Amino acid sequence: MAIASFVNNLPAGLYHLPVGRKKEFSACGQPVFEISLNQAATAHEVLDRLGKTCNFPDWYGNNFDALHDCLTDPEWPAASAPPTLLIDGLDRLRHDIPETFSTLIDVLRSACENRAADARPLRIVLTTPARGVPDLPGT
Repeated sequence: MAIASFVNNLPAGLYHLPVGRKKEFSACGQPVFEISLNQAATAHEVLDRLGKTCNFPDWYGNNFDALHDCLTDPEWPAASAPPTLLIDGLDRLRHDIPETFSTLIDVLRSACENRAADARPLRIVLTTPARGVPDLPGT
């Protein structure tokens, strides 16, 4: 099944997308925040890149609590389409700082769960596999 045929109707949640399908996902025609974290080696670098790419407000403090607060804010993003994040390049963080990787996954999962019933549910897709994160349907 082509990714474009179901991305818009994808329920809120945290998913894994095999890295080989990233290009197809990026070209699906839906608004997607694409975040490359290949060069991020610390939690601060990961959180900073997420904040900048997602255009979080000035009060965003580059910490996990602030990340959760921004992702669960029903006013974010300003666009009317449900927000979808495509996060690439967490392999380094998973390998070098597994505790931070685990915390990030927990925060992302919680944010998706919090917005599941919203009119604009949050969908986050990772190219790095993580324990308990299901594959994107149809991949």
